[in-house]
Amino acid sequence: MIYVIFLASLLAVTKGADWLVDGAVGITNVLGISQIVVGATVVSLGTTLPEALISAFAAYQGKGEIIAGTTLGSILFNTAVILGLAVLIKPPTLTSREPFYKAGTMIAVPILFALLSLDHHISRGDALLLAFVLLFFLISNMMKGMEESLEQKETAGEKNLSRPVIRLIVGSAAVVLGAKFLLDSGVEIARVLGISEAIIALTLFAVGSSLPELITGITAARKGHIDLVLGNVMGANTLNIIFVMALAGLIQPFSVSPTVFQVDIPISLLMMGILFVPALFTRRIGRLQGVLTIIGYILCLIFIIGVK
Repeated sequence: MIYVIFLASLLAVTKGADWLVDGAVGITNVLGISQIVVGATVVSLGTTLPEALISAFAAYQGKGEIIAGTTLGSILFNTAVILGLAVLIKPPTLTSREPFYKAGTMIAVPILFALLSLDHHISRGDALLLAFVLLFFLISNMMKGMEESLEQKETAGEKNLSRPVIRLIVGSAAVVLGAKFLLDSGVEIARVLGISEAIIALTLFAVGSSLPELITGITAARKGHIDLVLGNVMGANTLNIIFVMALAGLIQPFSVSPTVFQVDIPISLLMMGILFVPALFTRRIGRLQGVLTIIGYILCLIFIIGVK
């Protein structure tokens, strides 16, 4: 029965996040808001909600190991697997500076988190600082979006506001309830199978809660919208630190495992470097880089499971 609950809650989280994002995008279309604002804020916030809620419930229940593991596991999965697959489907050419700015932010926030947690603890003060960074991130993206909106003068698409609002409400409820049962059933499965909660956080939770980004990324890449994939994943990775960690830390200060410094953050930064450092010189991300990150993720899981 516990496995049925886990799968059902996983479906609720991923489908709920999908409805939430669809509803949010519909609302912005009705109101005529720039799509760059949707991608950088609404879509990224929507797809990071599973991680945020899982970590919030974990903080409330005092399961600090799950908080850091879930968040950094999702960042690693987003970077190595989702971007890796998207690059295999449609290698992007980076013609503007914006992807590099967002990549720089994505790389900077895990380093900031590492500095804040050098004492192996995230206090409410640390969480408050992350929340201020979140506020700056959202404001700067909204200002950029309004600037581009004025330049592009995008017109509204969907005229009926009630349908996207209903999607938003139903999706939010599904994500909240699904996250609660996903956490409880996942921990119970870990205990039954004799698997540590850290491994569950880095595998099942990370992959499951990243399914919205995965589905969105593959679909967008197949349609040729690789810039949408880059923006969504880079935004989600950034928010996983400054939104998810801040929310969890404000609810309840939590401890940070040494594994975060030894494995999670270094490997995540390595994957980001594989994708974006060569692009500084070539202005594109090639399929070989995507293959390397996917292989790297598999090797990382084997290493973590072998160690723990």
